[in-house]
Amino acid sequence: MLKLLPILFFAAVNITQISIFEIEGIFSSGHINSIERYFDENKFDEDELFIIQYNANDVSEESVMQLNDILESVTIPKAIWVGPNKTEVNSELLMSFDYVGLSPGTLITNMSNDTNKNLLNSNSCLINTCTQTTQQSDSSILISGEEGIYEGYMIVGSIGAFIENLGMENISSNIDTSVGVVNFDINSSAIQEIKFIKPSIAERFYISISNPLFTYMFFGLGFALIGLELFAIGPGIMAFIGALLISFSSMTFNEFGLNYYGLLIFLLSFLTYIKILSRGYFGFLGIVSFLILHLSSLVMFSNYELKINQFLMFGCSVMLAFFYFIAIPTVIRSRLTTDTSAMSSLSGKEAQVVEILNEKQVLVKLGTKEIVVSKNDDKTFDKTEEVFLSKEDGKLSI
Repeated sequence: MLKLLPILFFAAVNITQISIFEIEGIFSSGHINSIERYFDENKFDEDELFIIQYNANDVSEESVMQLNDILESVTIPKAIWVGPNKTEVNSELLMSFDYVGLSPGTLITNMSNDTNKNLLNSNSCLINTCTQTTQQSDSSILISGEEGIYEGYMIVGSIGAFIENLGMENISSNIDTSVGVVNFDINSSAIQEIKFIKPSIAERFYISISNPLFTYMFFGLGFALIGLELFAIGPGIMAFIGALLISFSSMTFNEFGLNYYGLLIFLLSFLTYIKILSRGYFGFLGIVSFLILHLSSLVMFSNYELKINQFLMFGCSVMLAFFYFIAIPTVIRSRLTTDTSAMSSLSGKEAQVVEILNEKQVLVKLGTKEIVVSKNDDKTFDKTEEVFLSKEDGKLSI
C-alpha cells in the first residue's frame, strides 16, 4: 500500500496535494473522458503534483494524442510511472511529463533522437537494451538496467519508490524549466491531500467492453438473444437485453476502426442461424453458418487498432455457435412442453413427409412450413407420403 507523508518542495513550487490516476486495461476514450472531467471540475494551483500510473495492456494512438493535448493545457507539474507489469509505452506519451519513472521490463516504442533525446542516447543503450530498425521511428528501448536515477528518467519497481525518489534527489523537469528541481522533505506533513482518481462506473464499463473479445462476444450474444425471442415468444425481456448488448458493444466500433463489411457478413450468418432454427435440425448448413460467423469476426477486426488474440476469438465463435445449436433449441423445446396449445391446434392436420432424419424424427411439411415430429421406431415412411399429425406425451408425432 502506498504511504506518503512527505511534502514536496520544488524550486519554484511547494506541493500540497498529490493526485494519482491509474490507466489500466485498454487505454481508450474512457480514461480520456475521466481525466478531462477531473481537470474541468477542479481548479488547480501550481501546488499540485499530478501523477499517472500507466499499466495499459493496449492503446489507441488517438487516445495518446488526446492525453497529450490535455496535459499541455494544464500548468501543474506532471509525472508518470509505467508499471508494475511489463508494459509497452509510446515515447510520445512520455514527452508530455515533467518526470518519468519506468519499471524494469518496460518497452518504450517509437523512439528517435528527434522525439525524445533524454530517453534515447548512448548512455541509455549502454544501460538498457536498444533495438534499431531501418526506420528510425521503429526504434525501441527495453528497460533492463538496474534501479536508479538516470538522465531524464528513473528506473524503480513501484510508484511509492518513484514518488519518494522525486524528493530524495535533485531531479529537474524534462519539459518545464520554471518548475526547477524537485525536493522532498520526508519529515514534513504539509501535504494536505493524497487523492486517487478513478474513472466513473460508466467509464470503467466502457473500458472493459473495449476489449475486442468482449466487443465481439456481446455483439453476437445480443443477436442470439433476439433470435431466441423470435422462437420462444415471451414478454420481450430477452430481446431487450439483446438490444442493450448490441448497443453497448457497438459504442467502441468507431474508436478502434472496425471494418463494417464484417457486420454485413455477420448479419448473413445470423440469418442462416435463424433458417436452421426454423428447420429444427442441424446439418451441412450449420457448419456453413459457423464458418460464416467466424469469417465475420476476422473481417470486422482486420484493421482494428487493438491487438487481437485469434485463438480466443475462435473460442468466442464456438461459444456463440453453441448458444445457437444447444441453448436456444433447449429453451424452445422446454417452452413447447409447457405450452401445448400450438400442438393441440396441429393435431389431426395432414402433412407430407420431406425427409427421414433419424429413427425417431421425421421432417414434414405442413402448408408452407417444415417442422420436425416424432415417430415410433417400428414405423416406416416414404418421402412425399401423406401423414396425419397427432399429439403424444406433449410432442407432435406421426
